[in-house]
Amino acid sequence: MPSPYVVAIDPGHGGSPTSDPTQLWDPGVVVGAVMEKEITLDLAFRLRTLLRRERVKVVLTRSTDEYVEISERWNRVHASGARMFVSLHVNAYDGDPSINGAAVLYPKPDSLPFAQAIDAGLAQALNRFQIQDDGVVTKPELWVHSDIPTATVEPAYLTNPRERSLLLQNDFRDAIVMGIFQGMLAADPQIEQTRIQIAHAEAAAAAQRQAEAASAADAARTATATRWGLIIGGIMVLWVVMRTAIRRAVRTPQPPPYRRRTYRRRRSNGKL
Repeated sequence: MPSPYVVAIDPGHGGSPTSDPTQLWDPGVVVGAVMEKEITLDLAFRLRTLLRRERVKVVLTRSTDEYVEISERWNRVHASGARMFVSLHVNAYDGDPSINGAAVLYPKPDSLPFAQAIDAGLAQALNRFQIQDDGVVTKPELWVHSDIPTATVEPAYLTNPRERSLLLQNDFRDAIVMGIFQGMLAADPQIEQTRIQIAHAEAAAAAQRQAEAASAADAARTATATRWGLIIGGIMVLWVVMRTAIRRAVRTPQPPPYRRRTYRRRRSNGKL
């Protein structure tokens, strides 16, 4: 079976306050009751679903509401053997709620083509929502240890009333992850090629299992037929033996029944 293509996804921020004052937490951007950490985790789950359908192995830096240091996030990405990495966020701009748009950030020149592919897919997917495409922006201070194609996606501003309203809608979130997904496929055709290889291998394995099951069924039927053949053959042999014995018994000559003969003594006429 071919090895799956591995992708790492980072749901930005995370964690909640506890009774432990030393426990760190990071909700991200908060507007009213809406928290960035909750949006990013939901987007990560939706993107994971799309990628799994493509037979991609998906590794999340967090899958619950937990605080994870940036260094630990990258350690998890690196340990996974991922071939590309996307960090999910939403944007914010204090003081001017009119600021809007989607942007894709990248840490190093090596990640520029990947960021451009993600941006193109995102722009196309969000076009019907009239989201301005702010393009790609270099951010060398982000993911400084990155050695695979890496991008940070900020699809909308939580501080913009219209875009905040959109971020609360399922169809808008689905459009975001679909755009990112399409960008990933465009960035590396090996994702689709690996899916095809896995599908062919699974089909071959299924055919092999079916053939083995059919062979086992044939063997079972043959064994059953053989057993019945032996049983019937044994019965026929027994029948022949018994029939022969009966015929021999009928043909065996019996001694004639004993007759008691009566003898009469003759009188003698001779003279003395």
